[in-house]
Amino acid sequence: MITFSAAIAWQSYAILGRHIRVHVRKWHTALLPPVCEPLIMLLAFGVGLGRQMSAITWDGHALDYLTYLAPGILAYTVFMTAFFQSLFSAYVRMHFQKSWEGQLATQVRLEHVVWGEALWAASMATAYAVMVCLVLLGFGIGGWLTLHWWWMLASVPLLFLAALAFSTIGLLFTATLPSMDHMGLPFFLVIMPIGFASSTYFPMPDIPGLSTIVQINPLHHLAEGLRQLLILGKPTWHLAATALLCVIMILVLIPIDMRLLRRRVFGDG
Repeated sequence: MITFSAAIAWQSYAILGRHIRVHVRKWHTALLPPVCEPLIMLLAFGVGLGRQMSAITWDGHALDYLTYLAPGILAYTVFMTAFFQSLFSAYVRMHFQKSWEGQLATQVRLEHVVWGEALWAASMATAYAVMVCLVLLGFGIGGWLTLHWWWMLASVPLLFLAALAFSTIGLLFTATLPSMDHMGLPFFLVIMPIGFASSTYFPMPDIPGLSTIVQINPLHHLAEGLRQLLILGKPTWHLAATALLCVIMILVLIPIDMRLLRRRVFGDG
């Protein structure tokens, strides 16, 4: 119970505040990725590749590729940002910058540090998602996209929950990877399989074994839920499935992360 009660402790939010203050100092460079990446993806794939393709049939509707891709980019941004922040950035703070050691010398305990990292990764991913929404809105103003824009604001709490769940996967690798040389493994073992089996960039083929894997992939349900929400303007069961899977991930992985990180940081079980 202490593991989860630390999520609302002031120490955890002190850690989150520390990360925010550090990030604000470099806002002018940190602003480029969430703006440039979706812009490049939408122009290169949505506009460039989309013009070479016929309409995509999705859920009985014929869509241009740019419209199909836009919600997928939003979902993938949340996934990728949360994973990267809780893996690479957290690992650097733990192993190289020794930030964790300094924090643990105060009134902060390891549970607060871990929750601070998870909350930071989720906050960062949500902020990036908002930036993607602004980019998509720019495409809408330009007449290239037609979406139910007000639903974007309503989806923000779910995006935060999903990011928090994805951050627990990154922290799992932060606790287990022996060195920076092994940072490529999670991207091949987790990022690419989850990303390509999620309907973010293209509809998934109806293959029996693959269909089963896709149904337990929270990123797939997030992408499809956002697609139904932004394109058709209606909430569907995919959103509930996303929330359920994300809550399960948090409940299962946070205690495991705590145990593994305690063993790594303090050398005990």
